[in-house]
Amino acid sequence: MFLAGILLIAVVGVLIMVSALRVDPVEEAVAEERIINVAIIVERAGKPASTQLLMYYPGNARAAMLDIPSETGLIISSLNRVDSIDALYEPDDPRPFLDEVQRLTGATIDWYLILDERSLSSLVDLLDGISVFLPDRISDVVNEVPVSLPSGFVVLDGRKTLAYASYSQEDAMDSELVAKRQSLNQAALRRLGERADYAMRDDVFPVIRSLFRTNLKPESLRYLFGEFVRLEADRIVLQRLTGAYRYVEGKLLLFPYWDGELVKDIVKQSLNALLNADATAIADKVFTLEILNGTSTRGLAQKTADIFQSFGYEVVSVGNAETSDVERTSVIDRYGDRVSATSVANVIRCKIVEEEAIPSASPADFVIILGKDFNGRNCGD
Repeated sequence: MFLAGILLIAVVGVLIMVSALRVDPVEEAVAEERIINVAIIVERAGKPASTQLLMYYPGNARAAMLDIPSETGLIISSLNRVDSIDALYEPDDPRPFLDEVQRLTGATIDWYLILDERSLSSLVDLLDGISVFLPDRISDVVNEVPVSLPSGFVVLDGRKTLAYASYSQEDAMDSELVAKRQSLNQAALRRLGERADYAMRDDVFPVIRSLFRTNLKPESLRYLFGEFVRLEADRIVLQRLTGAYRYVEGKLLLFPYWDGELVKDIVKQSLNALLNADATAIADKVFTLEILNGTSTRGLAQKTADIFQSFGYEVVSVGNAETSDVERTSVIDRYGDRVSATSVANVIRCKIVEEEAIPSASPADFVIILGKDFNGRNCGD
């Protein structure tokens, strides 16, 4: 019994030592300045209504956010069929869904944060509302509830947040729906930063923690939210998945361009840019582009516009160049920023970057003239 007592004391001592030496995983990632990838999911009726991959770099407190539509079409090997990515989603076990998001994006998802609609409403009310910009006035009935919201900046409580999240016009473009999903996530992150002192209080944080389903322990979640307080939500680079819609067995699915390789390129460029504190791709300014087709391939400029919009650029116009016999693609720098122009060119692996010799009437910061060397995704040698 004496020896057993000594052994028990030794085991307890070792456990205490190991516990003391154990480093919080979020704290460790921040200390090592590693990119932190977090999936933020809002559920509606047990399925993801919004899935955002937040890529955060603690070294400069900057982030990029990629929207993953629930109707994204994939060949799902585990189901042995083509289906939307949300077919894998189960509220009690989101891992198969997240594993497919990882394969799609090529990014390792460290942690996930899941809110159902009731929890989202409670979180918004707990933070005393969120502020969003509405380009147009909304006056409609959503889920049998009348909704009336003015245009401009509006503070939404929990109920109105859910109504706004559920509302969509019949003729709404994909880009508008993505923008709405991302603006709500931005607004919540912004409000978390504004109300950090309150949200992190010992009597408040456990309530906030109870609203989320996550693979983070309470103290790790607190540390992560502490990092998000440093994040300037309005400077998050917003990116989206683009592709072509096709019906499969009566279901409209969005198939990513280039078999998903474009999505991986978006993530790679985002991560590389985040690691550079001075990266122009993570600048405050959203650069504008004009894309001109200098070939005889119809629709090439519009398809290229989809690529650049996926990377977070704003395409103000597309059209035809003065000739359809351009040999090599070029990027014309009208903004006077060679580094930024090179970043634009890198999206399509274009090697020709020129300064504007003669001022033009184009409203864009950069003009891209597509040549015969461009295959629809990249420039060849």
